[in-house]
Parts: sequence; structure tokens; C-alpha cells
Amino acid sequence: MDSLSQNMMQPNIDAQVVETLTKISSTIDGGGRDALPLVTEFNRIADTDLTFEDFQGISGSEDHETFVRRLLITNSTMADPTLDRDKLVEIFEKVLANVCDEDFLAYAFASIEKTFGVSDVSELVFWPGSFFGDGNDQRELKPTEMADAILDRRENQNKLR
Repeated sequence: MDSLSQNMMQPNIDAQVVETLTKISSTIDGGGRDALPLVTEFNRIADTDLTFEDFQGISGSEDHETFVRRLLITNSTMADPTLDRDKLVEIFEKVLANVCDEDFLAYAFASIEKTFGVSDVSELVFWPGSFFGDGNDQRELKPTEMADAILDRRENQNKLR
């Protein structure tokens, strides 16, 4: 087992909860205000505080199951005080090796965001021009460059405080 696998444990997500919340979110998305009681039910089950508006347009960006899984994984992921530059590099290597593992992406991004206070990690990976504010989404960053960007962003945010 590599050091990343030893230290990073993705939360287990209950398949039945995912199925139930997927059905509820699918009904709310694009539904009318009569779906408001379902928002309350979703929030109760998922332990969230989403609004009716938060569900509108989900299907335009991702499927409902992916939305639910990402939300549950993000909510149950904690900051990891053991994350350092080397582990960040490992995480980004794994992300780049399999960008289709949506559960790992949700977990990795949430873990990095909660640990370092950087809220747009997915942009760094998929839309670096947005992350850096220069519009250049064509660049292909190496895992070491991504790790350094996270650490630089955190350092700059700390200086502003």
C-alpha cells in the first residue's frame, strides 16, 4: 500500500442513502415550488442546508447521483493535518491518472480545500486559467506545479489575514 493509500481514507457512502437522495434531487431539479417539502427531506437525510435553488440546473452540469455522491463525500471529509507538499503531489498524480474517478476527485478536492483553505482546487486541475485568473486553460500543469500552486495560494491568503 502506498503512503497515499495509507493516509487518505475516503468516507464510505451508504448506497441506499445515495439512491434515495438521487431520486429526491431528480424530482426537485426542474420541479416547481411544490417540491419544497422534498428539499426539507433531502436536507434531513443528507444533513445539509440546501435551498430549492441549489437543486435547479443540476442535470445541466452533472447527473443527480454524481451530485449526491459529491455532496455526501464533501460533507464527510475532514481536513487532514498530515497533508504536505509530497502528499499533495501524490494526490494530483492520482487525479491526473484517473480523472474519471469522481468519488476520488470529490474526496481529494474536499480534503485539499478543507486542509489548506483553497476553495477552487477543481479549477486548478481542469481550468487553470480560471484558478490563476489569466484565462489560459490550455496549459498542462504537472502535479508538482499543482501542489506548489495550492501552497502558494494558502500562503497568500494567510498574508491577507
